[in-house]
Amino acid sequence: MPLSPSPRRWLAAGATLGLALATATAAATTAAAAPKEPTAPVTLQGFVDGPTSPEDIVEVPGSGVVIVSGLSDDPLSTSSVGHLYAVDSATEAVAEIWPNRDWSVVWDQARYPSCPGAPDPTIASPHGINLEERADGAFDLYVVNHGGREGIEVFRLDLSDGIDLTWTGCVTMPHGTFANGVAPLPGGDGLVVTNFFDPTKSDPFSQIFSDEPSGNLMRWEPESGWSVVPDSDLAGPNGVIVTRDGRTAFVAEWGGREIHRIPLDRSQGAATSAVGRASVAVPLMPDNLRLSREGEVLVTGQDYTPANVISCQANDLSNCPTGLEVLAVDPKRMTARTLFAGDPADFRAPTVAAPVGDSIWVGAVKGTRIAVLD
Repeated sequence: MPLSPSPRRWLAAGATLGLALATATAAATTAAAAPKEPTAPVTLQGFVDGPTSPEDIVEVPGSGVVIVSGLSDDPLSTSSVGHLYAVDSATEAVAEIWPNRDWSVVWDQARYPSCPGAPDPTIASPHGINLEERADGAFDLYVVNHGGREGIEVFRLDLSDGIDLTWTGCVTMPHGTFANGVAPLPGGDGLVVTNFFDPTKSDPFSQIFSDEPSGNLMRWEPESGWSVVPDSDLAGPNGVIVTRDGRTAFVAEWGGREIHRIPLDRSQGAATSAVGRASVAVPLMPDNLRLSREGEVLVTGQDYTPANVISCQANDLSNCPTGLEVLAVDPKRMTARTLFAGDPADFRAPTVAAPVGDSIWVGAVKGTRIAVLD
C-alpha cells in the first residue's frame, strides 16, 4: 500500500487508549511464565506491502496500529537511512512516522542526563524496537539506533488523536558494542539490550560464526548505568523479551541457533520451571522474539550458511535464499515446534514473527513485504 498522506487522518478514530489496557500491554511486550494452551499452527494468508526492510514489528495493544522498524541498507555506516512506520492493521495503510515526518523533542534530562541530545534524522538507522505503556496512557517506544551514535532512542507514542511522536531521550551504548534487540524492565527499572558484536573489530560475521562469543546481554538501570548480565556471552545475541516480573530474559542466539532462558535475578529453577538457565536448539538462525497470545515465544529467522548471510548483506539475491519458518517455544519446558514452514516467492531473510490481532505478521529485511499468517 502507498504511504498515507497523514498518519493522523487514518488513525484518529478509535485510537484512545486507557489504563484498562495495562494487562494487554504487558502481554504484548513481556513473556508470560508458561502458556495456558499451545499456539495454533498457521497458514499464509497474504502480504502487507509498503514498509522498506521491515526488520522488527510490534503491535500497539488495543489500537489496531502496528509499529514497524525499517532497517537501513547498511547499519554499519551512515550511507543509508532507515525508517519507522505505522501500519493500520485493518486497512493495511502504511505511513512513515520517523524520521521524515513531523516529530517533536521534549528531552527528559532527569531520566536521561547523559544523553547527548536528539538524534540526527538525516542518518537515522533504527533496528530493534519495543513498547512500554506509560501511566498517562501513552507508550514509550524504544528504538535501537545506529545512526550517528550507538544507543536506544526513546519516543513518547501518543495515539489519542492520530499519531504523535515525541523524542524524550536516549541511552548510549558503551564503546565496542552494537545493539540489536531491546526490552524494557517492568516498573520503569531500565532496559535489557542484546550486544550483537564488537564493531571496533573487523568482519563482524567472522566474530559471530567463530567458536568464541561475539557479544552478550546488557542491562541498563537509571541509577547505576550499564552492566553485563551474568552467563550471557553468546554468538550473535539478537532478539530479547523479558518476563512480566522482570526475573527472566529470553534471548535468541543467532550464530548458535539456540533460544536461551537467562535469569536476570540469578534464579536457579528446575529444568521444567519458567525460571533458571535453560536453552533449546532451533533449526534456523533466530532473530527477533515476540510473545504469542497464548504465552509462547514466537521465533523466526534464517536457515543460512555464513556465505548466504554475506550474500544477503551485499544484496546478492541470487545467493540469498527464500523461505519462511515460524516456531513457538514453550517458555517453561523450553521445547520448540513449527507453526508454519513454506517458501513464499521472493520472501527472503525473515526477522520477526509478531502477533497482530489474531494473526502473526512476519517481517523480512529484504524487500517491502510483511507476510500475514493466520
